[in-house]
Amino acid sequence: MRELKKELWPFKICITHRSEDDDIAQWLNDTIGGIGGRWNVIYGWGSLDYYFRKGEDATMFTLRWL
Repeated sequence: MRELKKELWPFKICITHRSEDDDIAQWLNDTIGGIGGRWNVIYGWGSLDYYFRKGEDATMFTLRWL
């Protein structure tokens, strides 16, 4: 699976595909901003890898969705 550069995206959270995938993307857009700014995602077989530039964004994501 593709990986993003750790220097640019130091925080990675992997979750399995679920029915809320669209809700997650909407929540990220509303809360953190658009994709490619402070967060990014790589779609894999059965999982999604969410990448964050800031630790507090990764923490907020984890508390909300995991």
